[in-house]
Amino acid sequence: MKAPIALAVLLTLTLAACAQTPKAGLSPGAAPSVGGKAPPPAPSATPGLSLRDRQNRAVELLGTGQGVLARAELLAVLAEQPANAVARKLLDQIDRDPRELLGEKHYAYKVRPGDTMSTLADRLMGDGLLFYGLARYNNITDPSQMTVGRTLQIPGVPRKAAAAKPAAPSPTPVAQRNPTRAVQLRGQALEQMNRGAIDRAVALLRQALALDPGSAAIQRDLDRAARIQANVRSR
Repeated sequence: MKAPIALAVLLTLTLAACAQTPKAGLSPGAAPSVGGKAPPPAPSATPGLSLRDRQNRAVELLGTGQGVLARAELLAVLAEQPANAVARKLLDQIDRDPRELLGEKHYAYKVRPGDTMSTLADRLMGDGLLFYGLARYNNITDPSQMTVGRTLQIPGVPRKAAAAKPAAPSPTPVAQRNPTRAVQLRGQALEQMNRGAIDRAVALLRQALALDPGSAAIQRDLDRAARIQANVRSR
């Protein structure tokens, strides 16, 4: 009777040892796969960029809702320059809860033609670089997709309006549409951006949008230019 008992004990120990043996191809402590596939590698920063270009790229990526890619660029900036306040500010908008970052108190604002997330953050919050946090605050994943007429929640309290100044005569009335001239102004603005004259580019794009308010391309370029302008001013 002892032999069958010993055999049963040996079989039990063998099965237990098999259950604890790692499967082929997996090392102990390896992350489990999902659906039989290894998890995708974390994105890496773009090689060969200067700190300035890397930071600008992060701003551009955030402007189109690509927070994961922007985070890789910002971590690379901070690895080389830990005291970079702009990179830290942008990274906080990716990683932190927007309510914790910007506060629970807010007021309503209806988006108007020509508004971008960057210009609203600059005008209403005093910092154009908070555009991504403002977008997340309103559950908008892509800041460039903000639509006219949408009601946003703006953190804080309404800023006091500056003393009224006599309105300067507008060289181009908003009601006078001229899509052809708008295209010309957009081309000039893009040329100014390439030269680094970002303030001039923003001014030209605003004129172009006034001439063709429904142009998605001009609105997109204005949003991009405003983000770059905010980044440059924060340095």
